[in-house]
Amino acid sequence: MAIGTKTSGALGLISLVLIAIGFIATVTLANNALKSARIDLTEEGLFTLSEGTLNVIDKIDEPITLRYYFSGRLAREIPQIGILGERVKDMLEEFAAYSKGNIRLEIIDPLPFTDEEDRAVAVGLQGVPVDQTGETVYFGLFGVNATDHQQVIPFFDEKREPFLEYDLARIVYNLANPKKPKVGLISALPIAGSQYSRGAEGAPDDSFVVWSQAKQFFDVSEISPSVDELPDDLDLLLIAQPPSLSDATLYAIDQFLLNGGKVVAFVDPHSEADAQRPPQRGGAQRVDFGSADKLQKLFNAWGMDIPADKLVGDISNARKVRAPNASKTRMLAIEYPLWMALRRANVSETDITTSQLDQLHIASPGHIKPFGESGGLTIEPLIQTSQDSGLVDLARAQGRQPDIVGIANDIKAEGKFTLAARLTGIAQTAFPDGPPRPAVLDKEDAKPEDKTKAQEKFDAAKAAHIAKSGAPVGLVVVADVDMLADGLWVTVQDLFGQRVAVPNANNGAFFANVLENLTGSADLIGLRSRGGYQRPFTMINDIQRDAERKFRTKEQELLQELEAVQKKLTNVKRASDPSGKTSLVLTDEQRTAIDAAQQQMLKVRKELRDVQFALRSDVEALTGKIKAANVVLMPLIIAILALFGAFLRSQHRRAFQREFAKAAKSSEGSAA
Repeated sequence: MAIGTKTSGALGLISLVLIAIGFIATVTLANNALKSARIDLTEEGLFTLSEGTLNVIDKIDEPITLRYYFSGRLAREIPQIGILGERVKDMLEEFAAYSKGNIRLEIIDPLPFTDEEDRAVAVGLQGVPVDQTGETVYFGLFGVNATDHQQVIPFFDEKREPFLEYDLARIVYNLANPKKPKVGLISALPIAGSQYSRGAEGAPDDSFVVWSQAKQFFDVSEISPSVDELPDDLDLLLIAQPPSLSDATLYAIDQFLLNGGKVVAFVDPHSEADAQRPPQRGGAQRVDFGSADKLQKLFNAWGMDIPADKLVGDISNARKVRAPNASKTRMLAIEYPLWMALRRANVSETDITTSQLDQLHIASPGHIKPFGESGGLTIEPLIQTSQDSGLVDLARAQGRQPDIVGIANDIKAEGKFTLAARLTGIAQTAFPDGPPRPAVLDKEDAKPEDKTKAQEKFDAAKAAHIAKSGAPVGLVVVADVDMLADGLWVTVQDLFGQRVAVPNANNGAFFANVLENLTGSADLIGLRSRGGYQRPFTMINDIQRDAERKFRTKEQELLQELEAVQKKLTNVKRASDPSGKTSLVLTDEQRTAIDAAQQQMLKVRKELRDVQFALRSDVEALTGKIKAANVVLMPLIIAILALFGAFLRSQHRRAFQREFAKAAKSSEGSAA
């Protein structure tokens, strides 16, 4: 028996040593062989990088350094920000891990009064004070490439959490591609400024504010509406209320889009900004303020339409304007449905261009609707009206005096209408027979050399003709151009000779977002909103909403009753003599009325407290159960499982010892 006990102890010791060696070997193997292995168990794949992001990282040609500044105190003081900060760090680490050394990540906690804090301020990060001592915290990102081109996120915004991957991928893309994108404009409006301001030295800048802002981030230029080919290095074509375009120009736009170029089109059945411009030369009144039909051939190929004879009005989001009454004797304040202030509920929450917009001002817009065969394009609404919207005949809004009162009275709700949309998919050409034939080839009096050049160019165009796009197109269409005009969304002030723009709506932000999004790579354009990192207790929220609905009516009744009792008490206390002065001596009846009113007030207040307590009781009860489950039940379950496992191990050990003892005894008997 002694021999069996010693042998059992030796085997147990050997087993422990082997287990320790196996554990160390497993950890070492995991740290080396599985260093880059990751498993994303979140419901919406929050830590799995999109294919577009991976493509952006794959195309990095030179090292990029990202410095992530996050104050540890910020995480301790505001846990919600701390959770977002952890997600930012995790995603940046995913970027760096996948880049195979092309992205160098530095994580910095800029403590107060240190060199790290000074560097954070120097690169443009925004410090936020956390208390009255003046100590500031930081939560931003600074990136730099090998040629010292810099990108900064001064402070991460909680509201943009669903677009965190896009923001980080955009930083990386801009650092890998620091050259300004080239944007060309075709328009009949003086968006880039009037001829006077551009022709006279020292003349004030009268370009649209959106154009002035675009010049800060893009290489912008105007393109003649009569061109038959677009610049080879153009990244994005902006079409805003164009004049009539020839087939040659439409073909150039068509082939530019199919060849991978990006297009943004603002086309409007009736432009208020255009209507307010001075008459044409000679004093003739201009009557054509629309452009919805100027691109009709392209619209048909894209599978969409903007009816040129209909405008959209939104009754719920109508803005007030001043208009004369029927007899024109006085001015009225009318809620004009064609002039609307759209809010967050009217824009796409999942598209990067609109998700953070709070208000858009739009005037006399058209609407986008499907047309015929889609050609593979899908219409994804970006801006829509409310359900309380209807169509208005274009003729009623034209002329010097639109029928404002009549439109407001007659419009009927017909449902939602799409005012702006992103068109995605594989596009078909609007010219299936190839490029249009040059007119010079059919002119009898044309010079032979001109015909020869035109024929050579025509033959080259036919050889290079593209019938459909090789990849999903980048195309955004907006059925309103007035939203770009200064008067609709911004107040421009002159401050010591400088134009200062004070916006009152997000029109400029939408314009900039669209240009920024489309001038990025196709990989960035495909990125959409991801799920949020915060995981609320949906059951608790549902119970809270049910409780509020259940008790809110009773609470309002009690509040009204309390207000009535207080008013009654005030009236009794203000009993006056015939001269109107307040009586200082109360009668017995008045004292009784006051006491009764006070007792009733106490009773109502008690009932109100009971109702308000009932509002929270269900939530607090469930919260208590969850806390009990976390604090008591889960550890108890784990302890039970651990005890059960220990019991099984002891049973196996005893069975092993019995078998070993039998074997040892049998061997002793054989030896004897």
